Amino acid sequence: MICPKRIYKKSLLVLACSLVTLVSQSQLCNGDRGEPVFSINFGQGNNPGSANTNVSGAYQFVSSDCPDEGYYTIRKSSGACFADRWHNLDFDHTPVDPDGYYLVINAKNGPSEIYSQRIGGLCSNQTFQVSSWIANLVKTDACSANELDPDLTFNITDVANNVLATYNTGKVTRKDLAIWVPYNFTFKTPVGVNDVVLRITSNGSSGCGNEFALDDIDIRPCLPAMNVNVSGFTTSQIEICETSLRNFLLLSDYDASLNNASIQWQESKDLGFSWIDMSGGNQKNHTVSPNAIGEYIYRYTLRQAANINNPSCTFSSSTIKIKISRKPFAQATNYVFGCYGSTINMGAAGGTEYKWTGPNGFSSNLQYPEIPNVTFANTGLYVVTVTSNNGCISSDSTTLTIYEAPIAAISLTDTSVCEGSPVTIMASGGQNYEWTPAEGLTNDEISNPIATPKESVTYSVRVYNKYSCYDTISARINLWKKPKTSAGPDKFTLKSRGVQLEGQVAGTDINYYWSPPDFLDNPQLEKPKAGPLESQTYKLTAVSNKGCGTSTDEMRVEVITKLYIPTAFTPNRDGLNDKWTIILFEEYPNGTAQVYNRVGQLVYLGKASNYIPWDGRHKGEPALPGTYVYFVDLGNGTPLLKGTVTLIY
Repeated sequence: MICPKRIYKKSLLVLACSLVTLVSQSQLCNGDRGEPVFSINFGQGNNPGSANTNVSGAYQFVSSDCPDEGYYTIRKSSGACFADRWHNLDFDHTPVDPDGYYLVINAKNGPSEIYSQRIGGLCSNQTFQVSSWIANLVKTDACSANELDPDLTFNITDVANNVLATYNTGKVTRKDLAIWVPYNFTFKTPVGVNDVVLRITSNGSSGCGNEFALDDIDIRPCLPAMNVNVSGFTTSQIEICETSLRNFLLLSDYDASLNNASIQWQESKDLGFSWIDMSGGNQKNHTVSPNAIGEYIYRYTLRQAANINNPSCTFSSSTIKIKISRKPFAQATNYVFGCYGSTINMGAAGGTEYKWTGPNGFSSNLQYPEIPNVTFANTGLYVVTVTSNNGCISSDSTTLTIYEAPIAAISLTDTSVCEGSPVTIMASGGQNYEWTPAEGLTNDEISNPIATPKESVTYSVRVYNKYSCYDTISARINLWKKPKTSAGPDKFTLKSRGVQLEGQVAGTDINYYWSPPDFLDNPQLEKPKAGPLESQTYKLTAVSNKGCGTSTDEMRVEVITKLYIPTAFTPNRDGLNDKWTIILFEEYPNGTAQVYNRVGQLVYLGKASNYIPWDGRHKGEPALPGTYVYFVDLGNGTPLLKGTVTLIY
């Protein structure tokens, strides 16, 4: 029973590790083991399982996870027993059996029989291996003193209670996790003995522990090696293609001690889950002829003469597998065509390796080969051989057709026109046309569009024939820009003071000049300096040397002889009247200018000694549009000048 102890923190790895097994010191078969002739796996289902009649009457059944001393249960999972002093055991040992049960024993103090069962139908005069799996359920820190690990004895007797074998497990030691540990031993049935009795006894005395789980007790015959080979092959797995069907000679290979046994060859078509005796398969070697796609597994069975009437004494050999694979479904591109001089792409599918052959010496190992710059010599049949990853081969073919290509022509290749002047471009040589770019064309899908580009441009046209083959040709249109002039803003200046004109001209290959040339430093400049003695209007003229016209614009230079205060300005940063500029203000070094909004707030203060015209901003932000009041004091004793200025956006 469990003694008081400190609580051991449950490991999060118990679930994952409950299937871990360890190798014990055991008695094993020499040679091969046959299939189990007897198995105890305690069944499967939901918790709890039912009572087992083979468990000793000294132990009583309970349905809970955690049987007390002298009790047992059948579970598919258990855990958190006795204040978490037992390991969680969330799986039985049986492979691929998520709902499998196992036997849980809380052993009594002192020796006690746990389990007994009569086992019949065994082969006489035969050695068997008994296997069982045991897990110590007690955690390593569960007991503070007097620890007691399970110690079991397995006995095999005949029905007259003559001992055939006794095996002791020794201590089934505690582990950090719940671990299934195998225990194995062998026994031999005497001549004429087919039934035996299995007994399992707990040898524990008194102490803390001796709780365990038991699962998967099976008995298998110990056999000499029984192998099967295939004539001409060295492997146990053979694969051929459905296009290469053939006969296979199966060769049996077993120990001479079995020479007096009868042989039967068997075949399985469901991966070894079921076996069918093969007709005529009673010879040492046997020929098979698998003829359909699938997997065929072959083996032979032996039954010794002494046990000829006992089906459980039929022993099976190793297996050989022959797989008939489907040939790959080779698929080449159905229909391939191309234009003379183009690059042709072909493709295939269905395998892992590809081999192409075709006209004009063509060959390729690519899945998607290409033929550049094709000619009519490339026309014809192309064959692709497809190989699958298992070496099976299939082929398919496709026909390549080459069409003639058009020869494009164009009415002009390089021309120059004045801006806004249309020009007709004429292409020929095909049935359909596609021009790029489309901008500036009346129609980009006809042979003779009219072009009116806004900039110099190269137009390309694809000329298509009836096979959709095309040729490309292009035409360059160089655009002569018409002359454009801007004489700039009107200027104010003092008499005998010069002012810089702000003219601008644009256009392709132009001449320009100012008129009249009077009082200009150079009338051939874009931005000459003017110094008229009185107000003067100047005209800027630009003339195209390509015959693309003339452009003129005028501006006026006002010669100021007295103070001038503007009544409006537009601070929209277009370069025209962007600031409120008082003309000749600098001539009054003591002068000041103030501007107020409609609520009497000062929005601008300017001084003639360091004059900066108002840019329409107040405290760094654009002032609201509207009418403002100004006061100008010239600082020379003359009356204060008062008026309004309108700010316009």
